[in-house]
Amino acid sequence: MPRRRPSRVRAELRDRSPFLRDRPGPAFASSALVAALSVLDRERFRPGAGVRALRRWAEISREPRPYCCPCCDEGHREVIEVALHALPARTARELRALVEPLDAAFAARTSPDPFAPPDDPWWLRRHAD
Repeated sequence: MPRRRPSRVRAELRDRSPFLRDRPGPAFASSALVAALSVLDRERFRPGAGVRALRRWAEISREPRPYCCPCCDEGHREVIEVALHALPARTARELRALVEPLDAAFAARTSPDPFAPPDDPWWLRRHAD
């Protein structure tokens, strides 16, 4: 029986494992950032929370339909904010570089909410245009 290539074995494992399917690939983030996020997830959140939060924030910031309300966010941006402050400096810089364009896209699609509490984070003080 011929030997299977390692890349094929990894692809088959990735297809079967929900945890590996949720992990960002090399085009998405460095392995150092993925490892730091997984450690942070184990310590403060649940496994995969950081990656899910980043993916959902990307969807929210790029969706063509208006952002409905902060309650639909389910705290994804808060998880990212905690990660930005809790990760080591190098990986936090990389995460910030991934998040800044998403934040800019979100800010461009929304406008300030004059009735929002001033002590809320900036993303909760915005509403759909």
